[in-house]
Amino acid sequence: MKQGIILFGLALVASYSYSQTTYSKDAFGNTVAKDQYGNTISTYSKDAFGNTVEKDPYGNTESTYSNDAFGNTVKKDPYGNTQSTYSEDAFGNTVKKDPYGNTQGTYSKDAFGNTVYTPK
Repeated sequence: MKQGIILFGLALVASYSYSQTTYSKDAFGNTVAKDQYGNTISTYSKDAFGNTVEKDPYGNTESTYSNDAFGNTVKKDPYGNTQSTYSEDAFGNTVKKDPYGNTQGTYSKDAFGNTVYTPK
């Protein structure tokens, strides 16, 4: 299983658009999400433990992404509560589940290699 499933598309592609949101790298190598007007929505960086940390435009931690014992990526809020779990299905797609194990949607690649999210 791949580590860091969440930022698979963000880390590998310098810049792309998805639903009016543009992702690019800043001068420090962090992934920056901007809205259609160029305003920063979120910044993704690594903490001292190698986890991905999502921060709002003011520098407040929104979420932390880490890997569980099974290699799944777990998204937690600033208080340590699980928000989502991301795992890989048999086809190599990333499946997003809520804290109760219910599938919320699937991330897959289209014919052009773009990451596409399909909600359930």
